[in-house]
Amino acid sequence: MVTNLLAYADDMVMLAPSWHAMQALINLLHMWCSELDIECNTKKTVCMIFKPRSKTRYITDDFPSFTLNGCVLNFVSEFRYLGHVLHDNLNDDHDI
Repeated sequence: MVTNLLAYADDMVMLAPSWHAMQALINLLHMWCSELDIECNTKKTVCMIFKPRSKTRYITDDFPSFTLNGCVLNFVSEFRYLGHVLHDNLNDDHDI
């Protein structure tokens, strides 16, 4: 079973294995938001790419921007979700 959406109240995390899969999820989110007449706050919506632990699996630092409702989403290396700090290097010690 694949889990690609974690949600609590009005906070959400979407996970995808590739850029194309993530943009497809964002497009699906936009479609359902339009259908339900709700909006995503694109100023608070950010993207993070988790870096692989092995340098041999590293592909690129240069990913195209994601867009939601025509707005370009920002990339971050660190983000607070439900009080826990997530970091792109898979380290979760930043909030201790």
